[in-house]
Amino acid sequence: MPRISIVPFSPSDRYHLLLCELDDTMFIVDCGWPAENDSDDAQTDRGKQQRGSIGSLDDPRDALGTINWERVDFILISNYEQIRLLPYITEYTAFSGPVYATEPTKAYGRCVLEEGLSAAAKKRYSASTSASTSRNGSNSSNSVSAGNNGRGGQSQLYSKRDIVAAMEKITDVRHNETVSPVPFVQAYTRSSGYCIGAGNWSVEYKGHKTAFISTSTFATCLHPQEWDGKILSEAQAIVFCDAVDPATSPGNDAADDVPTASWQNVQVSQRLNQLCSTAISTLKQRGRVLLVGEPYGVTQDVVQLAAENILALNLPQPQFIFVSPIAERTLQFGNIMGEWLCEGKQALLYLPEYPFADKELRKKGHLHFVSSLADLATKNIPQGNWFVVIPPHDIESIDHFVRQWHQDAQRCSSADMASGTGLAKFTVLIHDDDAARAQRLVNRLSIGPEVTFVPVARRFTFHSIEQCLAAAERAQHVLVPSHVFARLESQTKSSEFRLFEFSYMQATTVDLDTDRHLPLEVQGEMARRMREKGKQHGLVEGKLTLAAGKIRLECLDEASRNSEDGQDQVAGAGAGFRVTAATTASTTTSALATAPALKKRDLDRWTPERLAEELGEVGLKATVVSTPSQNKAVRVVVAGGSATICMDNGNGNGWSVDCSSASAQWTVIDSLRRVLKASL
Repeated sequence: MPRISIVPFSPSDRYHLLLCELDDTMFIVDCGWPAENDSDDAQTDRGKQQRGSIGSLDDPRDALGTINWERVDFILISNYEQIRLLPYITEYTAFSGPVYATEPTKAYGRCVLEEGLSAAAKKRYSASTSASTSRNGSNSSNSVSAGNNGRGGQSQLYSKRDIVAAMEKITDVRHNETVSPVPFVQAYTRSSGYCIGAGNWSVEYKGHKTAFISTSTFATCLHPQEWDGKILSEAQAIVFCDAVDPATSPGNDAADDVPTASWQNVQVSQRLNQLCSTAISTLKQRGRVLLVGEPYGVTQDVVQLAAENILALNLPQPQFIFVSPIAERTLQFGNIMGEWLCEGKQALLYLPEYPFADKELRKKGHLHFVSSLADLATKNIPQGNWFVVIPPHDIESIDHFVRQWHQDAQRCSSADMASGTGLAKFTVLIHDDDAARAQRLVNRLSIGPEVTFVPVARRFTFHSIEQCLAAAERAQHVLVPSHVFARLESQTKSSEFRLFEFSYMQATTVDLDTDRHLPLEVQGEMARRMREKGKQHGLVEGKLTLAAGKIRLECLDEASRNSEDGQDQVAGAGAGFRVTAATTASTTTSALATAPALKKRDLDRWTPERLAEELGEVGLKATVVSTPSQNKAVRVVVAGGSATICMDNGNGNGWSVDCSSASAQWTVIDSLRRVLKASL
């Protein structure tokens, strides 16, 4: 019976790094970790109790050092937010396996890593400058040197060269493209709807599919490709890697009588419209807008919506300014990776226009990119209405614009306002759904009504998970984070699947049932026969074939079976051979019988020694053994199990094949069929 073991290594509920083990196969799902600027936000009481003395948010190396990286076979990355630790893993551990991600995840992930590196360097420089002004020169230099050589921050984990090397080791995949990282394991990804290129991975092992649901959303009003729910209907085990902690949620729980998918789509659309209308209202009054957000994701939707409304209302076009070293690349990726966008944006690719507004703004000279405030001072940007976009971690730039605009508003006279040349109004828009981080920023600005905090919550809540489970037709085991386990447990007590919880640095092990190793059509036929006879096991007769890795059973009806049985009795032949596959280690076995492909006189010409030799020639490890009834048999050992071929079972039914697993059954039956067919 295969087993899956999962150990979460990230102490944050927003970022995740799961160490998964399926029997002897070990792999990593996502390499997420809170950014250095988010460390304070993630230091919750729950997190402090769970982390103990193993590692810290600033330095994850202690936690990663507990993993035997030589045993890790491969890594799966879901989206560009869950990639922060990948360069350290690929360059500074013993991991040497493949890494799989979609093309946008790789492209945006590199931007995210480089921006994080730049922000960390800027933070160190500011800290060293501050120290220099408060201490004497010798003490300051020693302090800076010690800070740069120490292990006190994520900034020391890797360099820009390590980022480039890590990106070269990623294998690009497309949605629904199947890859086989190691033998007997297959994996593919389906769209999660969260961001461009984001996907949820499904790993298949010994006929079992385990779905890993990373950061996802049901909203269809955003620019990424929509949520693909097939990932759930195909899985026997489901792991929800990401879910909003109800204790820290910004109050976005769905109403009980409203479908979660519809509610979330309406809610996200309303929040985007609210942000846009606030920006338009400010620009109408010749004001300026500061949008706090990364230059990708929801920020692209807000900028797009604002640009379209400004044009529709025939308002003066403001100057759109992005303060970020990666903004220009991320906006270009949105245009050139059109096949990863939603259906509405993809339709624009076939028209003479771009799916986003940045091309038109650039053509008119209203789009500007600056890497920092120092770079802004060298740009010749017309004064007036500005629409500025700054990442939330760039506190220095946010403080600069807010302070400068506040001073301009105070200096603006009534004459300036009357002449229409004054800039007395400005608005700060924040759409971050991390309520703690956003609230801290609001408290820092302390400028009253000029700040508009409208969180655009897209991540799954326990209501979303509950709706997902309603569509999980084949689910047997479901694993969820501990902070949503209690609420889901009370809602899913009558469900057919078993619910498990996992938490930071705690191993959760689940036994995967093997009764679903057989193909669905065989299961369905067996279930029908069992219901007809009222028994706990069923006998299905037909022709069992294996081709292109797919097993197929062609069942015989009663008339043809009776006719063939009569012909065999006249000819003096018994049944061809029978296959028995064990369902579990201790329960009753279920039987499958094949149609008589050979007559008894053909089978009588075979000996155990000859059969073992023939099977050995086709690549199987076969030996002659003795059965409890003192008859000789052939034992075959293959990857994933073994089989015993009894050439005379003493009841006149010919040969029988007892298999320890479904994977062994497929391999042995196919080889046996080819050997017997070649002898005719």
